[in-house]
Amino acid sequence: MCTGIKVTATNGDIFWGRTMDLNIPMFGTPAGLPAALDDVVVISTVPAGIDMPSPLTAWKSKYATMGVGIKGTNILLDGINEKGLAGDTQVLMECTRGAAGDIAARNQTGVLGEEFVSFVLSQYATVAEVREAYSTFALLDEPYKVFGQNISMPLHYCFVDTTGDGIVLEPVEDGAFKLYDYAGAYTNSPEYDWHLVNVRNYIGLTNIDPAKPTKLPTGFELEPIEGGTGFGMFGLPGDYTAPSRMVRALNLSAYLKPFDRDNGIAQLYAAFRTVIIPPGLEHKGDVSSWSDYSRYWAGYDLTEQTLYVQSGEGLAITAKKLDTSVTETTYDEIDLSNNVHLVN
Repeated sequence: MCTGIKVTATNGDIFWGRTMDLNIPMFGTPAGLPAALDDVVVISTVPAGIDMPSPLTAWKSKYATMGVGIKGTNILLDGINEKGLAGDTQVLMECTRGAAGDIAARNQTGVLGEEFVSFVLSQYATVAEVREAYSTFALLDEPYKVFGQNISMPLHYCFVDTTGDGIVLEPVEDGAFKLYDYAGAYTNSPEYDWHLVNVRNYIGLTNIDPAKPTKLPTGFELEPIEGGTGFGMFGLPGDYTAPSRMVRALNLSAYLKPFDRDNGIAQLYAAFRTVIIPPGLEHKGDVSSWSDYSRYWAGYDLTEQTLYVQSGEGLAITAKKLDTSVTETTYDEIDLSNNVHLVN
């Protein structure tokens, strides 16, 4: 379970982010899991012009990139490059992967889904460029081998740039992608076109409180509760399923009060508050007690190429601006503490 949201400041600057919601530990190693998984989710910065080793086929980075990644790998869960193109990967159960021979027969290049965000951000400058190239790629039915394990996650992707243009790519046709224009939010299954139909069920949502009672045709009068306060977004679904989170994310971000760019990250975070999932609210009962919750939130200032990360372990926010002067890959730990400023 994950949610992505884009908001726009009054000057046109774009702020975009995501929650990473999984029942897989990301910070620290619980008992019974390999120690290699400990402290591997970090802020990765990768320079331009270096060879990117891959379990499949290595490539050379064209642009410097930065994002939340897996230390010691090419995997970026989300990130941004020096041109302001940002992207992420989220779970989509309808994801498909194709056999190498079938992909080659379609004159496409097979890619590993786990490193697709890293590949795109290191190779392309704009969403327009990705639109032109996406159909030449398809997800290959090979696992990503890392830390002695084979990883194969069902995934889809979102990319946004500084113009506000955005796309969602879903590999649902034997590994080949369907492309959708990004509506400003996206979540998980079903496929994106289903969500774009479902949000029409909430066409009556408004941010306006009722100013006066409503009289029914029978003459019965309905008085607003508490003078009509709190009725903005009345009827908004409140659960954590992907369809409900999509409706909340799309509408809450759309109805934000206009804001200056200096308040961009704060307003982006405000839009995310109702989709950040606390631990313990969702798990498989007797099958597993592991909770599917927001392991971290990441917000990006696309103009300033700056990342803000808050883990699900504490209140602290770690911020980093993309450094294009680095000559080798660097890793920065994410602050997991509460790190609250106390006033005497």
